Amino acid sequence: MTTTTREIIQYPIVRPDDLGVDPLYRELQKQGPIKAQLPYGEPRGLATRYQDVRTVYTDPRFSKELGLDGDVPRLDPRLRHGGASSIANMDPPRHTRLRRLTLPAFSRSQIHGRKVWVEGLVDQLLDRMVEHGKPADFESIYAWALPLHIITGILGIPEVEVPSYRGWVDELMSIDTADDRKQEALGNLTEYIYRLIAVRRERSTDDLLSVMVRAPDEGDRLSEDELFSLFLALFLAGFETTAAQLGSTVYALMTHRHLWQELLDDRTIMPAAMEELWRWIPSFRHGMPRIRWAKEDVELSEGVVVPAGDAVLPEHQVANRDESVFPHGWELDFHRVDPAPHLSLAFGAHLCLGAQLANLEIEVTIEKLLRRFPTLELAIPSDDVKWSSSTFLRTPAALPLTW
Repeated sequence: MTTTTREIIQYPIVRPDDLGVDPLYRELQKQGPIKAQLPYGEPRGLATRYQDVRTVYTDPRFSKELGLDGDVPRLDPRLRHGGASSIANMDPPRHTRLRRLTLPAFSRSQIHGRKVWVEGLVDQLLDRMVEHGKPADFESIYAWALPLHIITGILGIPEVEVPSYRGWVDELMSIDTADDRKQEALGNLTEYIYRLIAVRRERSTDDLLSVMVRAPDEGDRLSEDELFSLFLALFLAGFETTAAQLGSTVYALMTHRHLWQELLDDRTIMPAAMEELWRWIPSFRHGMPRIRWAKEDVELSEGVVVPAGDAVLPEHQVANRDESVFPHGWELDFHRVDPAPHLSLAFGAHLCLGAQLANLEIEVTIEKLLRRFPTLELAIPSDDVKWSSSTFLRTPAALPLTW
């Protein structure tokens, strides 16, 4: 027997400022899929169980682009998802083609071939923390600086032009930016990226943009518009998401001292620890819709049917704690036995393009912190840590550390 969802809840229920996930979401998970209303847009389904979220991410009966022309469920009246031109919102065959053409740029060998360079940048920024003296703010000195240096260097943005580029992106992404300033920033950003693409067409260099420009497949190649969309998507995914995760990861380790000690005692658990931190840390401050639309009626758990044309939000932050998949899933545990993959960077065909890069940056950072600052700790009580309100991601606004 199948059912459709009827009761509509207001979502998000709470807007936490730290890494907490309200127990209300745990109770919702027990109900299976429900119907929810975001501040803007049409009501939609809310999937909170692990298997339901994986189904929404991987089942071809769910579409990323089907409802983009309609009243998209969202937290802000202005869409911030790039529309149908963004690879993040494409379905096959368009999405399949772009992923195939960009694989050389984002392969494991390409990213890990830069590990020595990343390690050098990490050391430079940690030196800067030491030079600053104790306490040092990890957020301003390190967490936002490292991903910016790395992603602009990998993409091929000249260092002298980075401040202008970041300024335009910040204007474009901020929910507080007026529409006229947002349009001006978009114009400047668009002109800049297309000019950079034109330069790479004429002269190849050792950066990811050149790899994408040269990426042919059976006579096919990326157009300028596609390169623009991918360039911007990679910067956003490789910068803000990684910066936020860096701050939240260090905060989590500083407030779970036994886990910091476990890493000091046994570095072999590092890969498992990094995966567990990705799973446990709720990355979005108040949800960031990865909306899918059902192309036909789809049945999820508890016999709940998502009708054709309806939108669904896969709430991965709650699904990552589903205790039917992760025993004591609301706790951090670096010793899980063969755990299921986390869903923090999506799953399946839409797994984040910059996942390999983000993993490398965070793992190198923690390895270096453990080696250089084994006595690292918060310089203030954890309850006094202020959390960012200027980004849609959960991360400390400032994280003063001492050692």
